[in-house]
Parts: sequence; C-alpha cells; structure tokens
Amino acid sequence: MELSATPYFSVIIPTRNRPALFREALNSVLAQSFRELEIIVINDGSADELLADYHTLERNCDARVKWHYLPQLPNGHGQSYAMNSGASLAVGNYLCFLDDDDTWCDPEHLQRAHTALLTADSAVDALYCNQKAYNSQGELNPDKLWIADLETRLGSQKQITEYAYRVTSEFLLSSRGFAHLNCSIIRRALYLDMGGMDEDIRYECDRDIYLRTLDAARCILYSPVYSARHNIPDPAKKDNMSTLAGDLEKRLYQVSVLKKAVLRARRESVRCYATRALSDIYKHLTGIQLGNGRIATASEHANQALALRYTLKWHGYCLYLALRRRFSF
Repeated sequence: MELSATPYFSVIIPTRNRPALFREALNSVLAQSFRELEIIVINDGSADELLADYHTLERNCDARVKWHYLPQLPNGHGQSYAMNSGASLAVGNYLCFLDDDDTWCDPEHLQRAHTALLTADSAVDALYCNQKAYNSQGELNPDKLWIADLETRLGSQKQITEYAYRVTSEFLLSSRGFAHLNCSIIRRALYLDMGGMDEDIRYECDRDIYLRTLDAARCILYSPVYSARHNIPDPAKKDNMSTLAGDLEKRLYQVSVLKKAVLRARRESVRCYATRALSDIYKHLTGIQLGNGRIATASEHANQALALRYTLKWHGYCLYLALRRRFSF
C-alpha cells in the first residue's frame, strides 16, 4: 500500500532483540482501520543473530513502515533515545507510541482518535486512553491500572464525541496512576518543543513525559476506551527495562522524575501531584533501607517524606526511627 503524502499519525515502535513479539505489535498497528499513518520502527542495536529476522520482516512489509537501525550498544540506547529518534523522523501531526512486546487491541483506536481530534473546539495537545494488562500466563490483571480509574468520574467533564472528553490536567492528576505510552497521543510540535523524552532516564521515562506534557498542554482529551494490551514482563526474564532494574534502582529513577517535576513544573497541580508522589516514594525507600539494616539512611528518607507531606502519624514514626538510629536498637 502506498504511503499517504501527509500521514496524520506517526506511530513509533522501538524494538530490540524481540522480532517475534515485535511482529505482533507491528501487525496490530497495520490492522488499524484508519490508514493515514506512518509507522517508524527504531531497532535499538539488536544482536547480529536476530537482525536477519528483522530484515525479513522489512523486505515483506507494508510501504507505510519506515525502518531505522541504531548502532549496537551493550544495553542499547534506551527507550527515550529510541522514541526521540523516531520523533525526529516523523512527519505526522500527532505521535503515537507502542512497545514492541505489547499490542493495540482495538482496530478502531486511531479512527476514534482522529474523529475526536477533529471535533475538539481547539487544537488538541494530547489524547489519552486506557489499556488492559495480562501476566505471562495470559491472565487479565483485574485492577484498574494507569488512568482507568478515571472512567467512573467523567460525569463532570465536557463530552465532545461518543468516546472522548475534554479534560484538565487536574482531572488527570486525580488518578492514582499515569497514562502508559501505548495509550498516549501527543501533538508532534509540542513533543519536539518539550525536547522529547528524557534520555537520561531508563525507567519511569513514561511518567516523566506524561507530567511534562500535562504541564505544557492547553487542550487534553481522555477516552475511557481500552485500546491496547500490555503484557506484564516476566520477572524471570531480563529483557525489559522493568525487569532489568532492581527495586531500589527503580525508586531512585522515580525520585529523579518527581524531583524534576517539583522543581520545574509551571502548573501548581503538577507540582502538588509530584510532591505527594515523591513523599510516598521516600516512604517506600524507608522500608527498603530498613530491610537492608541501614537505619540511618532509612531515618533520612523518612524525614524527607515528612518534609514533603506532613502527617502526625508519620512524624511519630520519624521520631521512632531517630531513637533507633541513636541507640542502635
């Protein structure tokens, strides 16, 4: 099929060493009923023995798919670098993202998004929707993940189509989660103006771009529709950024992301969200350090959590840790 001269969406799929899973992700995008799109594949330095599989896919692929190969590095360039590489090659009005081990499960996802983007009363900066998560045994996670908890609170929001609502940053930040990249559509001009994803972050880079987008966006849409299937990484396998990083390392990445939001965000709602979340992370770090027998460090983390968000109960716990630190019990 010939590529439209001006694709409306640019779908970026980074991939590394997973040609079989990638093929499923790619096919799920090609199955979209909306045709005015380009797909940008960023191969992040896959191993030589797997490149042949990718090249076979490339030779037999739809003309709308563009292939770009990054040099090989021991741990790859990372998701942020790969996404930014794709964004620099994109020509669509809006950027969409898909991990190579996940799929879009709704073939009407982009058609529905296109209708909403054209119906809105002003230029839309971002559109977010939902996805469902499945474990390595194929079992559905029953919890409301990411921003799915918002679907029950849409009564006060302005409905612009059957499936989309105009919402505020404050409304989105009232969720206990944040939008996954698989379910994020961002205006390309805004993405580039923000500098794209933070290439120094290997974990929580999706939360970082989410918060920075909410801080910068003027018009945001939310759809409660489930458009994607997320396959929860098997913790026994070290082929995903979530499984490569240990718990402590993950929390440190989260601290970095949230500190940046506290210090740099212009919107008070983003700063308040990041402050609350950062306090919770320091509380979690307190427990990790206690488990490692590092009382002094645990006490310091507890005090940082208290400084960010005061509660009488946590104040008492900080005093308890201070006593343990002083008298070594």
